[in-house]
Amino acid sequence: MLVDPVMVRLSVVIPVYNEAGCLAEHTGTLSEILTSIAGEDWEILLVDDGSSDGTRDVIQQLVAEGRVRGCYHEVNRGKGAAVRTGMIATRGEVCVFCDADMSTPPETLRDFVARIEAGADVVVGNRKSQAATIDRYQPRLRTWLGLGYTKLANAMLGLSVSDYTCGFKAFAGDPARKIFQATETSRWSFDAEVLAHAVREGLTIEEVPVRWHHEDDTRVRVARDVIASFMELLSIRRRLGRIRSESP
Repeated sequence: MLVDPVMVRLSVVIPVYNEAGCLAEHTGTLSEILTSIAGEDWEILLVDDGSSDGTRDVIQQLVAEGRVRGCYHEVNRGKGAAVRTGMIATRGEVCVFCDADMSTPPETLRDFVARIEAGADVVVGNRKSQAATIDRYQPRLRTWLGLGYTKLANAMLGLSVSDYTCGFKAFAGDPARKIFQATETSRWSFDAEVLAHAVREGLTIEEVPVRWHHEDDTRVRVARDVIASFMELLSIRRRLGRIRSESP
């Protein structure tokens, strides 16, 4: 996909895998919020990560209507790869990525964009804060595994982050494109690598409590994904070393 060099105020990247049923509705809702924030000075990039359910057809229809830009992986490469593809292609002064299921309400954009425009380099959604609002919790096993993953990632990478995997993060545009061009992790631990690069670059990171609800995901295989996440953290540690940080 060719990138128009004209910059916009705000870019939103959504990695998509088999989301044909809800994608048009969620994109429409997001478009209204973006217009209320930035007028017409925004873009949505939908990155199809090798879907098999007609998602690409939905994206192409939205592109034809002029509502979005589309990026396409011919095979499934992982959420991290999809986010990387989209973020590198952004034109925004502020760049955000969020999940297609809108598990964090899109209205959250207002606060995150304001924080970036006020001087933060990275703003990370935090579901673990006591100030966060959880409308529907994850199953207990996944909650425990998530807490364990956070402790392990912090110990291995030398960071101090409360919630790596919340799928709602905002970045200043130019630093974001630089960071994502440097990342290699394509699946579950890509967030950890992104934040590790941000800290190495000396960027300011804010963690902000969010409202969130769990959506069931039949693509998750707990044992397989736990092992894969650990191996990815090992790979990140080998490539980047342990980063000493005073971040959140």
